[in-house]
Amino acid sequence: MVKRILSFELEGKLVLGFDTGLDARSFAQTKMSLFITQPGYIVCPAGNIETWQPEGVTERANTMIIWGSHFPGEELAEVINRKDEAMDALRYWLRARIIIEENSGSGKEPPLPGPAGAFIVTTRQAANPGSVNQGSANSFPSGTVFFPPARLLKRTLDAAGGLSPGVGSLNAQRWTHPDLKGNDGISFCAGVMLYYIFCSIPPFSQKEENDLRQDIREGVFVPSDLAAPGLDPEMAKLITEAISPIPKPNEAKSRPAPDCISDFIGPPLSKPASSWVKDLSEKEISESRAKHEQYNKRKTLAVKRQRFLTRNAKIIIVCSIAFLALTFFIQNMAQARAELPTTRGMVPIEVVEAYYNAFNALDHSMMQACVIGRAGSDDIRMITSLFVISRVRYAHETNPFFMSADEWVAAGSPVTDKIVFGITDLTIRVLSESETNVILEADYILWTQSANEEENQAGLPLSLVTKDILRLVLHRDAWRISSIERTH
Repeated sequence: MVKRILSFELEGKLVLGFDTGLDARSFAQTKMSLFITQPGYIVCPAGNIETWQPEGVTERANTMIIWGSHFPGEELAEVINRKDEAMDALRYWLRARIIIEENSGSGKEPPLPGPAGAFIVTTRQAANPGSVNQGSANSFPSGTVFFPPARLLKRTLDAAGGLSPGVGSLNAQRWTHPDLKGNDGISFCAGVMLYYIFCSIPPFSQKEENDLRQDIREGVFVPSDLAAPGLDPEMAKLITEAISPIPKPNEAKSRPAPDCISDFIGPPLSKPASSWVKDLSEKEISESRAKHEQYNKRKTLAVKRQRFLTRNAKIIIVCSIAFLALTFFIQNMAQARAELPTTRGMVPIEVVEAYYNAFNALDHSMMQACVIGRAGSDDIRMITSLFVISRVRYAHETNPFFMSADEWVAAGSPVTDKIVFGITDLTIRVLSESETNVILEADYILWTQSANEEENQAGLPLSLVTKDILRLVLHRDAWRISSIERTH
Protein backbone atom coordinates (compact mmCIF):
# COMPACT_ATOMS: atom_id res chain seq x y z
CA MET A 1 0.00 0.00 0.00
CA VAL A 2 1.42 3.40 -1.01
CA LYS A 3 2.11 5.78 1.88
CA ARG A 4 -0.12 8.82 1.37
CA ILE A 5 0.47 10.80 4.57
CA LEU A 6 3.94 12.25 4.57
CA SER A 7 6.21 14.93 5.99
CA PHE A 8 8.22 17.03 3.53
CA GLU A 9 9.84 20.42 3.16
CA LEU A 10 7.94 23.15 1.33
CA GLU A 11 9.36 26.63 0.86
CA GLY A 12 11.95 26.00 3.55
CA LYS A 13 9.64 24.64 6.24
CA LEU A 14 8.54 21.17 7.30
CA VAL A 15 4.88 20.43 6.56
CA LEU A 16 2.47 17.52 6.80
CA GLY A 17 0.82 16.48 3.54
CA PHE A 18 -2.16 14.33 2.61
CA ASP A 19 -1.80 12.80 -0.84
CA THR A 20 -5.21 12.67 -2.56
CA GLY A 21 -3.97 10.31 -5.27
CA LEU A 22 -5.46 12.62 -7.92
CA ASP A 23 -3.74 14.49 -10.72
CA ALA A 24 -4.39 18.21 -11.13
CA ARG A 25 -7.27 17.77 -13.57
CA SER A 26 -9.10 15.14 -11.50
CA PHE A 27 -8.47 17.20 -8.37
CA ALA A 28 -10.20 20.19 -9.95
CA GLN A 29 -13.09 18.13 -11.36
CA THR A 30 -13.89 16.56 -7.98
CA LYS A 31 -13.71 19.93 -6.19
CA MET A 32 -11.22 18.52 -3.68
CA SER A 33 -10.12 22.07 -2.87
CA LEU A 34 -13.23 22.27 -0.65
CA PHE A 35 -11.48 19.85 1.74
CA ILE A 36 -9.20 22.70 2.77
CA THR A 37 -12.06 24.27 4.71
CA GLN A 38 -12.49 21.41 7.19
CA PRO A 39 -10.17 21.60 10.21
CA GLY A 40 -8.46 18.88 12.21
CA TYR A 41 -7.87 18.90 15.95
CA ILE A 42 -4.84 18.47 18.17
CA VAL A 43 -5.56 17.42 21.77
CA CYS A 44 -2.74 17.97 24.22
CA PRO A 45 -2.26 15.86 27.39
CA ALA A 46 -3.41 18.85 29.46
CA GLY A 47 -6.81 18.65 27.73
CA ASN A 48 -6.65 21.78 25.57
CA ILE A 49 -7.69 21.56 21.93
CA GLU A 50 -5.84 23.25 19.10
CA THR A 51 -7.23 23.57 15.58
CA TRP A 52 -5.19 22.26 12.65
CA GLN A 53 -6.17 23.91 9.38
CA PRO A 54 -5.00 22.86 5.89
CA GLU A 55 -3.03 25.73 4.41
CA GLY A 56 -2.71 24.91 0.73
CA VAL A 57 -2.30 22.48 -2.15
CA THR A 58 0.89 21.45 -3.91
CA GLU A 59 1.81 18.93 -6.58
CA ARG A 60 4.37 16.17 -6.01
CA ALA A 61 5.04 13.22 -8.31
CA ASN A 62 2.00 14.15 -10.44
CA THR A 63 -0.47 13.96 -7.55
CA MET A 64 -2.10 16.76 -5.61
CA ILE A 65 -1.29 17.04 -1.92
CA ILE A 66 -3.21 19.07 0.63
CA TRP A 67 -0.80 20.30 3.30
CA GLY A 68 -0.71 22.10 6.60
CA SER A 69 1.56 22.71 9.56
CA HIS A 70 3.74 19.77 10.54
CA PHE A 71 2.76 17.37 13.31
CA PRO A 72 5.57 15.15 14.64
CA GLY A 73 3.51 12.15 15.71
CA GLU A 74 3.20 8.59 14.42
CA GLU A 75 0.07 6.86 13.17
CA LEU A 76 -1.72 5.34 16.16
CA ALA A 77 -2.31 2.16 14.14
CA GLU A 78 1.48 1.68 14.09
CA VAL A 79 2.08 2.55 17.74
CA ILE A 80 -0.37 0.00 19.12
CA ASN A 81 1.73 -2.72 17.48
CA ARG A 82 4.42 -1.99 20.08
CA LYS A 83 3.28 -3.56 23.34
CA ASP A 84 5.56 -1.41 25.48
CA GLU A 85 3.82 1.76 24.21
CA ALA A 86 0.40 0.49 23.15
CA MET A 87 -1.41 0.84 26.47
CA ASP A 88 -0.40 4.45 27.05
CA ALA A 89 -1.13 5.32 23.41
CA LEU A 90 -4.65 3.94 23.87
CA ARG A 91 -5.07 5.91 27.11
CA TYR A 92 -4.06 9.17 25.44
CA TRP A 93 -6.26 8.47 22.41
CA LEU A 94 -9.27 7.57 24.54
CA ARG A 95 -8.92 10.68 26.68
CA ALA A 96 -8.53 12.86 23.59
CA ARG A 97 -11.53 11.24 21.92
CA ILE A 98 -13.67 11.86 25.00
CA ILE A 99 -12.64 15.53 24.99
CA ILE A 100 -13.46 15.90 21.28
CA GLU A 101 -16.85 14.25 21.82
CA GLU A 102 -17.64 16.56 24.74
CA ASN A 103 -16.93 19.55 22.47
CA SER A 104 -18.79 18.21 19.43
CA GLY A 105 -21.78 20.42 20.24
CA SER A 106 -19.72 23.49 19.42
CA GLY A 107 -19.80 22.66 15.70
CA LYS A 108 -16.73 20.41 15.60
CA GLU A 109 -17.11 17.57 13.11
CA PRO A 110 -16.09 14.29 14.76
CA PRO A 111 -12.83 12.74 13.52
CA LEU A 112 -12.55 9.52 11.60
CA PRO A 113 -12.88 6.78 14.25
CA GLY A 114 -10.25 4.21 15.04
CA PRO A 115 -6.45 4.17 15.20
CA ALA A 116 -6.23 4.75 11.44
CA GLY A 117 -7.71 8.19 12.07
CA ALA A 118 -5.21 9.55 14.60
CA PHE A 119 -1.55 10.43 15.12
CA ILE A 120 0.21 10.54 18.47
CA VAL A 121 3.49 11.88 19.81
CA THR A 122 5.10 8.94 21.62
CA THR A 123 7.56 8.89 24.50
CA ARG A 124 10.10 7.36 22.13
CA GLN A 125 9.83 10.34 19.78
CA ALA A 126 10.01 12.92 22.54
CA ALA A 127 13.16 11.29 23.97
CA ASN A 128 14.97 10.70 20.65
CA PRO A 129 17.01 13.70 19.48
CA GLY A 130 16.96 12.37 15.92
CA SER A 131 13.21 11.91 15.74
CA VAL A 132 10.85 13.75 13.43
CA ASN A 133 10.19 16.13 16.30
CA GLN A 134 13.30 17.98 15.23
CA GLY A 135 12.69 20.61 12.61
CA SER A 136 9.01 20.90 13.37
CA ALA A 137 7.58 24.37 13.64
CA ASN A 138 5.60 23.28 16.67
CA SER A 139 6.73 21.26 19.66
CA PHE A 140 4.22 18.93 21.29
CA PRO A 141 4.65 16.88 24.48
CA SER A 142 4.42 13.12 24.58
CA GLY A 143 0.80 11.98 24.48
CA THR A 144 -0.44 14.73 22.15
CA VAL A 145 -3.02 13.31 19.72
CA PHE A 146 -3.78 14.71 16.27
CA PHE A 147 -7.08 14.01 14.54
CA PRO A 148 -6.77 15.08 10.86
CA PRO A 149 -9.83 16.44 9.03
CA ALA A 150 -12.12 13.43 8.64
CA ARG A 151 -13.06 13.91 4.98
CA LEU A 152 -9.47 14.63 3.95
CA LEU A 153 -8.14 11.60 5.83
CA LYS A 154 -10.88 9.40 4.38
CA ARG A 155 -9.90 10.49 0.86
CA THR A 156 -6.24 9.74 1.64
CA LEU A 157 -7.02 6.27 3.01
CA ASP A 158 -9.13 5.52 -0.06
CA ALA A 159 -6.28 6.57 -2.32
CA ALA A 160 -3.80 4.43 -0.38
CA GLY A 161 -5.76 1.20 -0.51
CA GLY A 162 -7.96 1.29 -3.59
CA LEU A 163 -11.07 1.36 -1.44
CA SER A 164 -14.78 1.42 -2.08
CA PRO A 165 -16.38 4.87 -1.87
CA GLY A 166 -17.69 6.11 1.46
CA VAL A 167 -16.18 3.30 3.51
CA GLY A 168 -12.47 3.79 4.22
CA SER A 169 -9.70 1.23 4.20
CA LEU A 170 -10.44 -2.35 5.22
CA ASN A 171 -7.78 -2.13 7.94
CA ALA A 172 -9.45 1.03 9.26
CA GLN A 173 -12.84 -0.72 9.31
CA ARG A 174 -11.56 -3.50 11.59
CA TRP A 175 -11.50 -1.06 14.50
CA THR A 176 -14.92 0.54 14.05
CA HIS A 177 -18.57 -0.49 14.18
CA PRO A 178 -20.48 0.48 11.00
CA ASP A 179 -23.60 1.45 12.98
CA LEU A 180 -22.26 3.04 16.17
CA LYS A 181 -21.58 6.74 16.62
CA GLY A 182 -20.68 9.00 19.52
CA ASN A 183 -19.73 7.43 22.85
CA ASP A 184 -20.82 3.93 21.83
CA GLY A 185 -18.56 4.11 18.79
CA ILE A 186 -15.65 5.31 20.94
CA SER A 187 -16.16 2.47 23.44
CA PHE A 188 -16.35 -0.13 20.68
CA CYS A 189 -13.13 1.14 19.11
CA ALA A 190 -11.35 1.20 22.47
CA GLY A 191 -12.50 -2.37 23.14
CA VAL A 192 -11.13 -3.55 19.79
CA MET A 193 -7.78 -1.88 20.52
CA LEU A 194 -7.64 -3.50 23.97
CA TYR A 195 -8.37 -6.87 22.37
CA TYR A 196 -5.53 -6.30 19.90
CA ILE A 197 -3.09 -5.23 22.61
CA PHE A 198 -3.69 -8.33 24.74
CA CYS A 199 -4.41 -10.92 22.04
CA SER A 200 -1.99 -9.66 19.34
CA ILE A 201 -4.69 -10.13 16.70
CA PRO A 202 -7.78 -8.08 15.84
CA PRO A 203 -11.07 -9.62 16.98
CA PHE A 204 -12.53 -9.17 13.50
CA SER A 205 -10.17 -10.32 10.76
CA GLN A 206 -12.27 -11.10 7.70
CA LYS A 207 -10.64 -10.05 4.42
CA GLU A 208 -13.88 -9.23 2.61
CA GLU A 209 -15.69 -6.01 3.46
CA ASN A 210 -19.20 -7.51 3.70
CA ASP A 211 -18.00 -10.47 5.78
CA LEU A 212 -16.11 -8.12 8.09
CA ARG A 213 -19.15 -5.92 8.66
CA GLN A 214 -21.36 -8.94 9.29
CA ASP A 215 -18.93 -10.38 11.86
CA ILE A 216 -18.80 -7.02 13.65
CA ARG A 217 -22.59 -6.64 13.67
CA GLU A 218 -23.13 -10.21 14.91
CA GLY A 219 -20.24 -10.19 17.40
CA VAL A 220 -18.38 -13.10 15.82
CA PHE A 221 -15.08 -13.14 17.72
CA VAL A 222 -13.14 -15.44 20.02
CA PRO A 223 -13.52 -14.27 23.65
CA SER A 224 -10.39 -12.45 24.75
CA ASP A 225 -9.77 -14.79 27.72
CA LEU A 226 -9.45 -17.68 25.24
CA ALA A 227 -7.40 -15.71 22.71
CA ALA A 228 -5.10 -14.46 25.52
CA PRO A 229 -4.78 -17.19 28.20
CA GLY A 230 -4.24 -15.73 31.64
CA LEU A 231 -5.99 -12.43 30.89
CA ASP A 232 -7.57 -10.77 33.92
CA PRO A 233 -11.29 -11.75 34.03
CA GLU A 234 -12.43 -8.17 34.64
CA MET A 235 -10.44 -6.94 31.64
CA ALA A 236 -11.81 -9.78 29.50
CA LYS A 237 -15.35 -8.88 30.60
CA LEU A 238 -14.81 -5.19 29.77
CA ILE A 239 -13.50 -6.03 26.29
CA THR A 240 -16.40 -8.39 25.56
CA GLU A 241 -18.99 -5.83 26.66
CA ALA A 242 -17.31 -3.08 24.61
CA ILE A 243 -17.21 -5.00 21.30
CA SER A 244 -20.42 -7.01 21.62
CA PRO A 245 -23.26 -6.52 19.08
CA ILE A 246 -25.83 -3.79 19.50
CA PRO A 247 -28.36 -5.11 22.08
CA LYS A 248 -31.83 -6.00 20.85
CA PRO A 249 -34.75 -3.90 22.17
CA ASN A 250 -35.69 -6.52 24.76
CA GLU A 251 -32.12 -7.05 26.02
CA ALA A 252 -30.79 -5.35 29.15
CA LYS A 253 -27.16 -5.33 27.97
CA SER A 254 -25.28 -2.05 27.85
CA ARG A 255 -21.93 -0.97 26.45
CA PRO A 256 -19.45 0.54 28.94
CA ALA A 257 -19.07 4.30 28.51
CA PRO A 258 -15.70 5.69 27.39
CA ASP A 259 -15.22 7.26 30.83
CA CYS A 260 -15.73 3.86 32.47
CA ILE A 261 -13.13 2.26 30.21
CA SER A 262 -10.73 5.13 30.90
CA ASP A 263 -11.19 4.77 34.67
CA PHE A 264 -10.66 1.00 34.48
CA ILE A 265 -7.41 1.05 32.48
CA GLY A 266 -6.06 4.01 34.46
CA PRO A 267 -4.17 7.15 33.45
CA PRO A 268 -1.07 7.21 31.23
CA LEU A 269 2.13 5.83 32.75
CA SER A 270 0.13 3.62 35.15
CA LYS A 271 -0.28 -0.16 34.82
CA PRO A 272 1.49 -1.83 31.87
CA ALA A 273 -0.39 -4.35 29.74
CA SER A 274 1.56 -7.23 31.33
CA SER A 275 0.01 -6.50 34.75
CA TRP A 276 -3.36 -7.76 33.45
CA VAL A 277 -1.97 -11.12 32.33
CA LYS A 278 -0.88 -13.80 34.78
CA ASP A 279 1.62 -16.56 33.99
CA LEU A 280 0.03 -19.97 33.47
CA SER A 281 1.38 -23.46 33.93
CA GLU A 282 1.81 -25.76 30.93
CA LYS A 283 -1.30 -27.63 32.02
CA GLU A 284 -3.37 -24.44 32.20
CA ILE A 285 -2.10 -23.31 28.79
CA SER A 286 -2.98 -26.69 27.30
CA GLU A 287 -6.48 -26.58 28.82
CA SER A 288 -7.00 -23.05 27.49
CA ARG A 289 -5.97 -24.10 23.99
CA ALA A 290 -8.40 -27.01 24.10
CA LYS A 291 -11.22 -24.67 25.16
CA HIS A 292 -10.22 -22.28 22.38
CA GLU A 293 -10.42 -25.00 19.74
CA GLN A 294 -13.72 -26.31 21.10
CA TYR A 295 -15.20 -22.81 21.09
CA ASN A 296 -14.05 -22.21 17.52
CA LYS A 297 -15.73 -25.38 16.31
CA ARG A 298 -19.02 -24.65 18.09
CA LYS A 299 -19.09 -20.98 17.11
CA THR A 300 -18.19 -21.63 13.47
CA LEU A 301 -20.94 -24.21 13.12
CA ALA A 302 -23.50 -21.99 14.88
CA VAL A 303 -22.65 -18.97 12.72
CA LYS A 304 -22.87 -21.00 9.51
CA ARG A 305 -26.23 -22.43 10.50
CA GLN A 306 -27.65 -19.04 11.47
CA ARG A 307 -26.49 -17.35 8.28
CA PHE A 308 -27.79 -20.23 6.20
CA LEU A 309 -31.20 -19.82 7.81
CA THR A 310 -31.11 -16.05 7.29
CA ARG A 311 -30.12 -16.27 3.64
CA ASN A 312 -32.63 -19.02 2.88
CA ALA A 313 -35.54 -17.78 4.96
CA LYS A 314 -37.94 -17.66 2.01
CA ILE A 315 -37.06 -21.19 0.88
CA ILE A 316 -37.43 -22.48 4.43
CA ILE A 317 -40.87 -20.86 4.75
CA VAL A 318 -41.97 -22.44 1.47
CA CYS A 319 -40.61 -25.78 2.57
CA SER A 320 -42.34 -25.45 5.94
CA ILE A 321 -45.65 -24.83 4.17
CA ALA A 322 -44.99 -27.84 1.98
CA PHE A 323 -44.18 -29.85 5.09
CA LEU A 324 -47.46 -28.86 6.72
CA ALA A 325 -49.32 -29.79 3.56
CA LEU A 326 -47.55 -33.13 3.47
CA THR A 327 -48.37 -33.73 7.14
CA PHE A 328 -52.04 -33.04 6.46
CA PHE A 329 -51.93 -35.41 3.51
CA ILE A 330 -50.33 -38.16 5.61
CA GLN A 331 -52.99 -37.76 8.29
CA ASN A 332 -55.66 -38.35 5.67
CA MET A 333 -53.95 -41.50 4.49
CA ALA A 334 -54.44 -43.43 7.71
CA GLN A 335 -55.65 -46.44 5.75
CA ALA A 336 -52.14 -46.89 4.40
CA ARG A 337 -50.73 -47.59 7.86
CA ALA A 338 -50.60 -51.28 7.16
CA GLU A 339 -47.97 -50.64 4.51
CA LEU A 340 -45.68 -48.70 6.86
CA PRO A 341 -42.37 -50.30 7.95
CA THR A 342 -42.26 -52.40 11.11
CA THR A 343 -39.56 -53.80 13.38
CA ARG A 344 -41.35 -57.05 14.05
CA GLY A 345 -38.96 -59.95 13.70
CA MET A 346 -35.87 -57.77 14.22
CA VAL A 347 -33.41 -58.21 17.07
CA PRO A 348 -32.36 -55.03 18.97
CA ILE A 349 -29.13 -54.49 17.00
CA GLU A 350 -31.04 -54.74 13.72
CA VAL A 351 -33.54 -52.14 14.94
CA VAL A 352 -30.72 -49.72 15.77
CA GLU A 353 -29.02 -50.36 12.41
CA ALA A 354 -32.29 -49.68 10.61
CA TYR A 355 -32.76 -46.43 12.54
CA TYR A 356 -29.35 -45.02 11.58
CA ASN A 357 -29.44 -46.34 8.00
CA ALA A 358 -32.64 -44.34 7.58
CA PHE A 359 -30.56 -41.14 7.92
CA ASN A 360 -28.84 -41.85 4.60
CA ALA A 361 -32.09 -42.72 2.85
CA LEU A 362 -34.08 -39.82 4.40
CA ASP A 363 -36.56 -42.53 5.44
CA HIS A 364 -38.49 -40.92 8.26
CA SER A 365 -41.11 -43.69 8.10
CA MET A 366 -38.53 -46.32 9.01
CA MET A 367 -37.25 -44.14 11.83
CA GLN A 368 -40.77 -43.76 13.23
CA ALA A 369 -41.20 -47.52 13.09
CA CYS A 370 -38.03 -47.97 15.15
CA VAL A 371 -39.02 -45.73 18.07
CA ILE A 372 -41.72 -45.37 20.66
CA GLY A 373 -42.93 -42.23 22.41
CA ARG A 374 -40.81 -39.11 21.82
CA ALA A 375 -37.55 -40.99 21.30
CA GLY A 376 -35.66 -39.59 18.32
CA SER A 377 -38.26 -36.89 17.70
CA ASP A 378 -35.62 -34.27 16.79
CA ASP A 379 -33.91 -36.69 14.39
CA ILE A 380 -37.20 -37.61 12.72
CA ARG A 381 -38.23 -33.97 12.42
CA MET A 382 -34.88 -33.14 10.79
CA ILE A 383 -35.05 -36.05 8.34
CA THR A 384 -38.66 -35.24 7.49
CA SER A 385 -37.73 -31.62 6.71
CA LEU A 386 -34.84 -32.72 4.50
CA PHE A 387 -37.14 -35.20 2.77
CA VAL A 388 -39.66 -32.46 2.00
CA ILE A 389 -36.94 -30.07 0.80
CA SER A 390 -35.49 -32.77 -1.44
CA ARG A 391 -38.90 -33.38 -3.03
CA VAL A 392 -39.55 -29.66 -3.55
CA ARG A 393 -36.10 -29.15 -5.08
CA TYR A 394 -36.44 -32.28 -7.20
CA ALA A 395 -39.61 -30.85 -8.75
CA HIS A 396 -37.72 -27.76 -9.96
CA GLU A 397 -34.23 -29.07 -10.72
CA THR A 398 -32.97 -31.65 -13.19
CA ASN A 399 -29.96 -32.83 -11.21
CA PRO A 400 -30.34 -34.14 -7.65
CA PHE A 401 -28.87 -31.80 -5.06
CA PHE A 402 -28.64 -34.41 -2.26
CA MET A 403 -25.98 -37.09 -1.76
CA SER A 404 -25.98 -39.60 1.09
CA ALA A 405 -22.89 -39.74 3.26
CA ASP A 406 -22.17 -43.41 2.51
CA GLU A 407 -22.36 -42.71 -1.25
CA TRP A 408 -20.04 -39.74 -0.84
CA VAL A 409 -17.46 -41.77 1.14
CA ALA A 410 -17.70 -44.66 -1.34
CA ALA A 411 -17.02 -42.19 -4.16
CA GLY A 412 -13.75 -41.13 -2.52
CA SER A 413 -15.02 -38.09 -0.57
CA PRO A 414 -14.93 -35.71 -3.56
CA VAL A 415 -15.41 -31.94 -3.44
CA THR A 416 -19.08 -31.39 -4.33
CA ASP A 417 -21.69 -28.67 -4.46
CA LYS A 418 -24.40 -31.11 -3.36
CA ILE A 419 -25.69 -31.38 0.19
CA VAL A 420 -23.94 -34.37 1.75
CA PHE A 421 -25.91 -35.78 4.66
CA GLY A 422 -26.03 -39.04 6.55
CA ILE A 423 -24.10 -41.41 8.80
CA THR A 424 -20.91 -43.41 8.34
CA ASP A 425 -18.60 -45.48 10.52
CA LEU A 426 -21.49 -46.87 12.58
CA THR A 427 -20.48 -49.29 15.34
CA ILE A 428 -22.91 -50.80 17.87
CA ARG A 429 -22.27 -52.73 21.06
CA VAL A 430 -24.49 -54.15 23.76
CA LEU A 431 -24.12 -52.64 27.22
CA SER A 432 -26.79 -54.67 29.00
CA GLU A 433 -29.79 -56.82 28.10
CA SER A 434 -32.76 -58.65 29.58
CA GLU A 435 -35.89 -60.26 28.20
CA THR A 436 -37.72 -56.92 27.88
CA ASN A 437 -34.97 -54.26 28.00
CA VAL A 438 -31.72 -53.80 26.10
CA ILE A 439 -29.20 -50.93 26.31
CA LEU A 440 -26.90 -50.35 23.32
CA GLU A 441 -24.13 -47.88 22.54
CA ALA A 442 -23.81 -46.48 19.00
CA ASP A 443 -20.75 -44.58 17.72
CA TYR A 444 -20.84 -42.88 14.31
CA ILE A 445 -19.96 -39.81 12.27
CA LEU A 446 -22.77 -37.48 11.22
CA TRP A 447 -22.05 -35.64 7.96
CA THR A 448 -23.82 -32.51 6.78
CA GLN A 449 -23.12 -29.82 4.20
CA SER A 450 -24.86 -26.77 2.78
CA ALA A 451 -25.40 -26.44 -0.93
CA ASN A 452 -24.31 -22.79 -0.61
CA GLU A 453 -20.57 -22.50 -1.29
CA GLU A 454 -20.25 -19.71 1.27
CA GLU A 455 -21.29 -22.15 3.99
CA ASN A 456 -18.24 -24.34 3.29
CA GLN A 457 -15.53 -22.74 1.20
CA ALA A 458 -13.63 -26.00 0.89
CA GLY A 459 -16.61 -27.71 -0.73
CA LEU A 460 -16.48 -30.51 1.85
CA PRO A 461 -19.15 -31.57 4.35
CA LEU A 462 -18.96 -30.89 8.07
CA SER A 463 -18.43 -33.94 10.29
CA LEU A 464 -19.57 -34.50 13.86
CA VAL A 465 -18.31 -37.51 15.82
CA THR A 466 -21.27 -38.71 17.88
CA LYS A 467 -22.03 -41.27 20.57
CA ASP A 468 -25.59 -42.36 21.49
CA ILE A 469 -26.83 -44.54 24.33
CA LEU A 470 -30.08 -46.23 23.23
CA ARG A 471 -32.58 -48.06 25.42
CA LEU A 472 -34.88 -50.56 23.65
CA VAL A 473 -38.05 -52.14 25.05
CA LEU A 474 -40.23 -54.95 23.81
CA HIS A 475 -43.48 -53.27 22.72
CA ARG A 476 -46.33 -55.23 21.11
CA ASP A 477 -44.03 -58.08 20.12
CA ALA A 478 -41.49 -55.75 18.49
CA TRP A 479 -38.29 -54.17 19.77
CA ARG A 480 -38.55 -50.38 19.76
CA ILE A 481 -36.18 -47.59 20.84
CA SER A 482 -37.63 -45.88 23.92
CA SER A 483 -34.87 -43.28 24.55
CA ILE A 484 -31.72 -41.88 22.94
CA GLU A 485 -29.07 -40.11 25.02
CA ARG A 486 -26.71 -38.24 22.68
CA THR A 487 -23.22 -36.89 23.37
CA HIS A 488 -20.73 -35.33 20.97
